[in-house]
This record gives sequence, structure tokens and C-alpha cells, in this order.
Amino acid sequence: MHLLSRNCNYLICLGFYLLCQNVASANIEEIQLPNGYFASADYRIGQPELPTVVVLHGFLSTRNFLTVSNLLDALAGEGYTVLAPNLTLGVNHRKVSLACEAIHTHSIDDDIAEINYWVEWLVKRGHNNIVLVGHSYGSLHGLYYAMKYKHPAVKKLVAASLVDVEHIIGEELSKSQIEAAKELVANNDDSLSEYQVSYCKKYVAPAKAFLSYASWSRQRILTAISQTPIPVEVILGSEDKRMGEGWPQLLRQNGVTLQLIEGANHFFHNEQEFDLLDSVLHALQMVK
Repeated sequence: MHLLSRNCNYLICLGFYLLCQNVASANIEEIQLPNGYFASADYRIGQPELPTVVVLHGFLSTRNFLTVSNLLDALAGEGYTVLAPNLTLGVNHRKVSLACEAIHTHSIDDDIAEINYWVEWLVKRGHNNIVLVGHSYGSLHGLYYAMKYKHPAVKKLVAASLVDVEHIIGEELSKSQIEAAKELVANNDDSLSEYQVSYCKKYVAPAKAFLSYASWSRQRILTAISQTPIPVEVILGSEDKRMGEGWPQLLRQNGVTLQLIEGANHFFHNEQEFDLLDSVLHALQMVK
């Protein structure tokens, strides 16, 4: 019931949509990572003939973030096997979002190592046709993971609200912060400093950990897409103010498959939630 008339009242549509879903109940799996931390994921088993979907949450958040949890429920309701992990971000048994002001020693390489551990966990259970679906920084995680690990079981990346890292805080501030952080790294200085990254105005981290997230320029993202051995499909909202001017056009000019949802913001609120689901389902239907 994912194709709903845009002419009907939103609340009626929402109630009808939820009523018609046959959502598999949450099954929380917990694993111990090689670093000793325990991590968990919501794992829902669906129809074996469909691809298995790994849903990746955004920066410092969890799988319970509304955009992600709604997508998780909807995909499970459509019959897909879905796995939605909480990245530990250096916190054992992490269940809640991290504050910007917390001390962040985790890096994006730590994050994608965890993603790989969950992919291997799925493969051991017979899932060999896996699609990564990320939201916001989760899309960047998925892109970096697909490029670096090139896992044969991972067949596609669907990147919703793929972040334009430079635009979020401004290109000049981004460049000045990166230059200062690189100098600290060159001097083997792992002390804590305050930075701006993503929506965080005060992000406390060692320079190397900060750089792992902040150094993803537009050009680096485009290069990563070109080097990734699987298809990458990007979904953006036309009213996403976290993206710099011309980001959708730049992606298209570089040959990236892009679905642009009119009127949607970074989080696909309200009726755009259904448009996001339709777009993700369309991308999944292309996977054999």
C-alpha cells in the first residue's frame, strides 16, 4: 500500500497506510565486536527472494531516529529482510544519540568496520544479496564502506539526503578547520579540540577523528561514487537546506543516478515520507 493518492487527506492516508502494514516485530540482535564493545541491531526477517536491506542512521543518532525507523518499519512491511544497527561510536551498548559536546574519539573508519561486521553477520545467515540504504551521514558511511571494502554480497547503495559536508558549515570555515586539524596531526597532537561538523556547533574530538568526518569534500564524494563497484542511487529533497546550491545538478553532471523529491526537506517529513519510501522501493526493485 505504498502508492497513495496525493489528493487524500494526509492523516487519513497515514492511518490507512499504517493499518495496512504487516510489519515484522522488532528482533534486537546483539554482538560483540573485535574491539570488545557490544553493538545491537534491529533484525527483521522477510521474504528470502527479496534483497536484504541494511539501513544506516545519520550522524550521532540511532536507528530510532524517525526518518530511519519509519523506513525500517515500511520496508519490513513490504516483505524485505531489514537490519538496522546502532553504530557504537565508541560507546558500549549505545542506545541513545550522542551529544555534540561529548568527547568523540571514534572515526568514520571505525564506523565502516562495524558495518562490515554486520554485513558478515548477515552473510553467515545466508543473506548474499544486500542493499545498503543510508540517510544523511549514513549515506556517506554506506558510500565509504562500499568503496573501501568492496564486499561481494553488497549489490547497491541507496543514499538518501547524501550530505554535502562543505556546505553544512560553510566552505571557508570547513577549509580553515581542516588546515588547523591537519597541522595538529602532523605534530602528533591527539589532544581534544572544538570543531564544527554537520549540525554540531561544538564537536569535541582529537584532530584525526574530526578529520575522518570533515574531510569529505564534494569532490571526494564524487570520486568515491566513481570508484565504488556497485550502483549508487541518490535521493534528495528539493527543499533540503543542508545541501549547497547546485549539489543535485553536480551529481547528475557526474553521471550519478538521482531521484529528486519535490517539496521534501532533509528528513522527508509529512507526506514526503511516502515519496521517500516509493523512491527506495523503486531502487530496490532494480536489484536482481
